[in-house]
Amino acid sequence: MSGGTSVIRPVLSQQDLLAELRLFIAGATRSLKVHPLELARKALSLLKTLPAARDAVLEYFCTLFYSAVSNYVKQLKAGKNTTSNEPQNQDEMVISEIHSVLCNFVSSNPEAWAPIISTWSLELLGELSSKFAGQALAHTNGGLNESMHIWMSCRATRTLIEINTQCLSCLMHSNTDACINALLDTSVHHSPHFDWVVAHVGSCFPHTVITRVLSCGLRDFSQKKSDDSIVAKMNSVVGILGHLAGSHFLDIRNALLELFQWSLQTGDRKQERVATVPYLLKLASLSPTLLRALNADVLQSLNCDVLGCLADNGPAWATFFQGRQPLLDLIVHLMLNSEQGAEKFISLLLESASHPNKNVKLTALEILELLLKDVDLLVRLKGSPVPFLTCVQQKLPTLQPLLLSDEPLYLQTAVRLLTFLGYQNPSMLPGALSHVMMRPMTDRQLAALVEVAHFQQDQDCFAQAVMLSLRSCLELEVGKPVHLWLNLEKLLREQKSKKLALSGLWPNLGAIAESLCECRSPIVSCTIATVLELVLNISQENLSTQLTIWLTHASVAFFYTCLSLSEGYQRSQGTKIAGRLLQRLATTSNVSRALALRELLETALFHPPSYLFGATGELLSLNSTTPSVSLLQENQKQGTSSMLAQRHSSVFHAGVIGCGLRSTPSVPEIKEDQVACNTQCLIAMLRACCLNENVQASLDAVISLALLLVELISPDVMYNGLPWPEEDFCKVTVERDLCIRRLFNWLPLLWTLLKFIASHRPALCYCSVLLRAVTATLIGQWSTAGQQRQQPGEDKQLVEATVTLLQVMALGQLLPPPLSCLSDVIPHLPPLQVVMVLRDCVWNYMRDHVPSPALFARDASGVMWRDPALARPAKQYTETLRLVLQRNIATFGHLYSLLFLSNDA
Repeated sequence: MSGGTSVIRPVLSQQDLLAELRLFIAGATRSLKVHPLELARKALSLLKTLPAARDAVLEYFCTLFYSAVSNYVKQLKAGKNTTSNEPQNQDEMVISEIHSVLCNFVSSNPEAWAPIISTWSLELLGELSSKFAGQALAHTNGGLNESMHIWMSCRATRTLIEINTQCLSCLMHSNTDACINALLDTSVHHSPHFDWVVAHVGSCFPHTVITRVLSCGLRDFSQKKSDDSIVAKMNSVVGILGHLAGSHFLDIRNALLELFQWSLQTGDRKQERVATVPYLLKLASLSPTLLRALNADVLQSLNCDVLGCLADNGPAWATFFQGRQPLLDLIVHLMLNSEQGAEKFISLLLESASHPNKNVKLTALEILELLLKDVDLLVRLKGSPVPFLTCVQQKLPTLQPLLLSDEPLYLQTAVRLLTFLGYQNPSMLPGALSHVMMRPMTDRQLAALVEVAHFQQDQDCFAQAVMLSLRSCLELEVGKPVHLWLNLEKLLREQKSKKLALSGLWPNLGAIAESLCECRSPIVSCTIATVLELVLNISQENLSTQLTIWLTHASVAFFYTCLSLSEGYQRSQGTKIAGRLLQRLATTSNVSRALALRELLETALFHPPSYLFGATGELLSLNSTTPSVSLLQENQKQGTSSMLAQRHSSVFHAGVIGCGLRSTPSVPEIKEDQVACNTQCLIAMLRACCLNENVQASLDAVISLALLLVELISPDVMYNGLPWPEEDFCKVTVERDLCIRRLFNWLPLLWTLLKFIASHRPALCYCSVLLRAVTATLIGQWSTAGQQRQQPGEDKQLVEATVTLLQVMALGQLLPPPLSCLSDVIPHLPPLQVVMVLRDCVWNYMRDHVPSPALFARDASGVMWRDPALARPAKQYTETLRLVLQRNIATFGHLYSLLFLSNDA
């Protein structure tokens, strides 16, 4: 008979029905030998026509399926191929007939037949699975997939699964509770051998099975049945959902969310609605998979409003857990074991702590405290990581703002959480601290940061946080890092946190120096320099040479950053801080002093900031950096042919291709009073580097400054000695002398530097080559002016240069009285008389009296000077001056009397 054809006759008389019953009983009890297929057809007929015989018929079918499975298992144990295309044996023919007829029953009348046949097939599958599992699965690893493969290869068990699937399909849009209840009950009795059935059925109808399984479990849970039955049913629900989670986790998440949202609505089945939350909590406690599913959607749907709606159900919930405290303990336990959603737990509890509903508020505070206490206990006693803390670490960016909150509860919660994280994974703390240090913080928030950083004895944590913050500064906009430096400054000024701040900043001094060098924001620079100064003042440790060099370079760069500002408090404070930094560094290290002096001078003389000190455009043009361009390469771009002069393809230009003609860079406009102020600031920096309490050390420092100035202005070491040669020898050094003189014209700052050096005798002696070069060029210029018959004082610049030179030499006591007063005479003399005075009085005296430090003696106060009485020049060096004054006695009468008549008397 074909699979879709029924053998049941439409109408049977009572005698025929009784005859078939007797024949079935005789065949089933084997008192009469009947062909199995014919007997099966008689049984199916009775199943349809005689309801009283239903149990007997189904029991007989059980024996048939038992026999078929037993034969399959024997073949499996014997190693035969159970899946080969051999002719169907007698058992398979009978099972095929049963399958066809039962499916027709279900299809024709699902409401009547589906629950009965589904329950029978599930119970039979459970018994078969339990009975033959040990034999069929003896040589497997017991995995669910392998179990399913073996049982689905058996015709008998596969037929039962298909029958059950047919039942569920027919009831899909009606009531499937009977089938699902049967599935749950059977799973309880025959788990884990029955798991493969659950997995297969659930895979066919995931949404229906998951939803119905949850609903049936909730119904039993809400009725508060005996503990054993509830536990068994819950385990069954957990088992089924666990099997389906691998392929249908999203369906489980959606079903749990729908169930929770249904519980929030009003309507019938109130008892089940109230029991939903305890039910979900119980499921989550039994399965990490379901806990993860709840955290994925249900947790995210919670907010203060929802908690307010659920608050009235709290006492009813407690009855499912034998009291309120076990319920709270369960909630905390689930939080601790959650691998996701920790940030939602924390934010929800903190927000609920200010809920208008008092019950919600107190419960949230209680749960939060229990949670933090348990976390504290676990991280101290437990060796393995706490899932909750691991989740917190993964979601740290969402919780870091708590450390910047103004709410004490938020702030303290953040401190405790970060401390716990530090115990579990110390390596993550520096990043967390770095994040908050980059933001504006109040004193209370800074205290919280210190509390977190103090949790370990090892202070490297804060040092690493500072280093991470410094690295972040390089990636931020100019104005943003100021908060970091303001926070560090507060920590350094606060007595309680001073030690911690120092321990974190001292190892990062190099990075701080780098930040100060690269920072172009005056506001940020001043704050960084203040932090640097506080660190150096607090610490008693010695700086390494490399660190000293970095800090010196940074301090000089900071000085010029401040100097570029317009007048104001920030500029004044910045230059003062720079001076104190350089003084601190130069006092403790000769290397630092030498580097500071060199960088201060080189930058002021030969780099773009030179305009701040009145440098002219010629020098800026000379020092401007233009891209180096090869004319040969530019010509080669014109073609591959050889290039000859005078050809149109040749390239000659007075500029840079692509940049146009060379142009003199524009000099920023700067007022004279601003130049004077800048110059004073630079001299203050030099004084800070050179001068200290030790007189001799200060003099040595100024002498090194003088030698450095000579090195920068006159790099040619030939004829750089102290003696002045014969005037004719200047023909040998005329080119170098003119170069030196040009720099004095372009850089008015040089005169100020010479005055500073001259004020610390005998340091000016070491600048003899500069004075000699300027004097030689002045004599030549005055001679030219005499030939041009210029009037006295006509060339203002020439007069000013000559007067300044003579004043410097007089200040340094290189020219003793009366020659020290030449600066008062020069502006009123004609050019030829100036030449005579410079040649006979200045040059000849300096030639015969080498400007040597040996000419100076130290007095009782330690100051070096020349005694005018002992150093008075001979008549041959002053006679020309005396005659010139006599010739101009109307102008210099009082001066002549003072210089010559008084001394003669």
